[in-house]
Amino acid sequence: MPVSKKIHIISIFLILLSGCIIVKKDNIQDDTEVVNVQLSPKPTIEMSDEYIRSKKGDMIAFLPKDWFLVDVSEKSSPEIFAVAVNPDYNLSLVFSNLRITEAKSSVIKKEGLLGLARLSFDKRAQKTGGSVKQVGKYNLISIGPQLFAEYEFTTAGSTNVIKTAVFVSSIDEYYEFSIVPMNIRNNQRPSFKKVDEIFNSVLATIQY
Repeated sequence: MPVSKKIHIISIFLILLSGCIIVKKDNIQDDTEVVNVQLSPKPTIEMSDEYIRSKKGDMIAFLPKDWFLVDVSEKSSPEIFAVAVNPDYNLSLVFSNLRITEAKSSVIKKEGLLGLARLSFDKRAQKTGGSVKQVGKYNLISIGPQLFAEYEFTTAGSTNVIKTAVFVSSIDEYYEFSIVPMNIRNNQRPSFKKVDEIFNSVLATIQY
């Protein structure tokens, strides 16, 4: 398949984010209880020297080995500033700059990262007409000095899951990082355990 066609397909996946998840997780619950998690400050998979940087230069993250960046700027949301894909074209990493209105920023001042995570999920719910549902609990994650809030969601009537983490940079910019399983080459889909390992390893490289 030509590279341009692959990128076009990836763009469609990003536009229809709620309909492209293929990783299955059982025992879905609508539970907003908060869980505190401390992760290792070192990735558990091999990472590369390839990295992404935000437009303002206030955050960077490294990519797993053999992953590569794709340009979907003309097809995706203007909030998305970087997308990376694995060689099997069955996983992508999506980095976004969350635009929060002044009125809603008061929620973040009051609730911190948990408030940002809720606003992030609410934006998805609004864009999809309320067809997304939270899976499990919110996680407040600490990796060394870095702090994140994480949640998972699925579309209504589905057990397919996407993982998302949000954080605030040193200059008070709001960011979102997601891992999006895909099915472009009909390769075997990765296990949820593997997706989780990649997600946590990339989180461990994020500096802001």
